[in-house]
Amino acid sequence: MNYRRTEILAETNLVGAATLPIEILIKEPISRIGLKWRVVKTLAGMIEAPHADIVRIELLDGSDVLHSTDGGQNQAVCIYDRKTPTMNHGQHLVANSEFSAYGIDFGRYLYDPMLALLPTRFNNLQLRVTYDSNNCDAGAASGNLEVYADVFDEKVISPLGFLMTKEHHRRVPPAAGFWYVDLPTDYPIRKMFIQGRTINREPWWNVINCRLDEENEKRIPLNVQMFDYYMQNKGVWQAVEENFVGICGVAAVQFYVTPTDFFAAPLTAAMGGGVNAMWFPNFQPGGSMLITGVAGQQFGGLVHGWLPNHTFEFPFGKPDDLDDWYDVAKLTSLRLRLNAGAGGAAGTVAAILQQFRRY
Repeated sequence: MNYRRTEILAETNLVGAATLPIEILIKEPISRIGLKWRVVKTLAGMIEAPHADIVRIELLDGSDVLHSTDGGQNQAVCIYDRKTPTMNHGQHLVANSEFSAYGIDFGRYLYDPMLALLPTRFNNLQLRVTYDSNNCDAGAASGNLEVYADVFDEKVISPLGFLMTKEHHRRVPPAAGFWYVDLPTDYPIRKMFIQGRTINREPWWNVINCRLDEENEKRIPLNVQMFDYYMQNKGVWQAVEENFVGICGVAAVQFYVTPTDFFAAPLTAAMGGGVNAMWFPNFQPGGSMLITGVAGQQFGGLVHGWLPNHTFEFPFGKPDDLDDWYDVAKLTSLRLRLNAGAGGAAGTVAAILQQFRRY
């Protein structure tokens, strides 16, 4: 076979919160590393999104960081790059698995022959997963993690390099005004992702404007209002869609989903037991839903929207053309300026870069 899937970590039960180091012993070129996470639910609702359990995913070679994102950022990058609707299974039922998926893509697509990770080029590859099993479900004492790799087997390739995705900036935004972030100029940038995250709020609650300048404002290649940019890109981005099932009651039950724009629209229907009323007692943006109905009512639903896990995508050039990406090596200064939203000094704002690292 030209390709195969190989196990890095068999499904392992992990108790509480910790960081798990995993040695990468594979020698073949790796196109993708995939992670599967599941907890057994104890709550009818949720106290956070499923990706909150995955605090950090890092790929290291000694002190060299090849990938670093939290669970929400990781899913958002996968959704934009793969044009997939969701990374969650959407099963929110007590005693059932709350399942979420994550991935590190080293190429533009699965089995990209020009971009892949060559483990033999590194000395001590290690995947580090930081987790907290009860961030989404307070009663979950543990979670199960499985890790695999999609590798080139009999197909011989000579990749030029690989995609390296890392969080380069993260902070609680100021109460008002803007701040600057110095961005690296060591590798061409394929994409930038900006995340503004407060639970129950849309992303522009944290960040309303994004601007790039070169050489101390000699040139400004990017300057956008986030809300306008989101509206315009409804004609560009693939919509985020997620199915979900759960149980609600007379008291409102909280659920979290992947699309986080203000107008993300959920559709629900009662399952079994005749026709029962269900409603949303208080509309909440930012990937949050309060659902109520007849006591013990099981329901199924679908939510449709944009901005996965509070994240905006900014492509720099044609995503499939390696020679068309943002060549920043000629610059001595590249600055990102972010403007705080109306949310005040709360939540987090992060900048994630996807760079092209040559061998």
